[in-house]
Amino acid sequence: MIDDPQGDGSTTVTETQEPSPIGEMQPSKHPKLRKVMGLLLTGLAAVIPVVGTVWLLVLIYKILLKVGDAFIRMLLHGLNLLRSGQDLTSSDFSFHGSNFVRFLIPVLLLFLIGFAVANRPGRKVLHWMNQAMERIPYLGFIYSALKQFVDALRNLGGDRKFKSVAYVEYPSPGCRMLGFVTGNYHDTQTGRDVTTVFLPTSPNPMTGFIIIIDDDKVQDSDMSLEEASKMILSAGLVAPASFGEDMT
Repeated sequence: MIDDPQGDGSTTVTETQEPSPIGEMQPSKHPKLRKVMGLLLTGLAAVIPVVGTVWLLVLIYKILLKVGDAFIRMLLHGLNLLRSGQDLTSSDFSFHGSNFVRFLIPVLLLFLIGFAVANRPGRKVLHWMNQAMERIPYLGFIYSALKQFVDALRNLGGDRKFKSVAYVEYPSPGCRMLGFVTGNYHDTQTGRDVTTVFLPTSPNPMTGFIIIIDDDKVQDSDMSLEEASKMILSAGLVAPASFGEDMT
């Protein structure tokens, strides 16, 4: 804009700034789209555990059926009741409840294996087998990792292993580490009552260390063994809504 306020021919140039259309044309953050995506993710998070559990059960069921088929086929071959290449699902071997029999055979087999391993001779055989498998190059590492994972799922939080959940002030004042109480004893050398606590690492709880600590330095927790196990295995991603005890 050009102004001549004094009428003497002098001019003053004044610039006026108009709002830039660029800011008005910036795309919005689409709150509705974010809400829709949030609902989709919420639904997905709700469905995945259910679908995953059903899928795992169906997979185990199919595996057990195949194992049952193999044993039935071996038995029928031994009795000369099954010709080579003949299918078990043919009408000659199909009857009401046949799937239940195919499923029951491997279940009984697992029960017998568990019964054998629970006894001393079976434990010796299992120990020998574990040593043999762990010595196989490459496969031994996979076998050992799977064995540790299964042992973690089977034993972590079990009543036979841990009594309760507790907090120990570690590694510095104000920090607390989650642990499992494994025993209570009386130290005859110091004359004090002590507690043994297993402090597992996360997310692999099969590693950790044992500490022997005075009873008054162990803080009990209302957290259940199952809740603590889930928290450790998930690296803290799965935690109870409330820890119960005041940790301050």
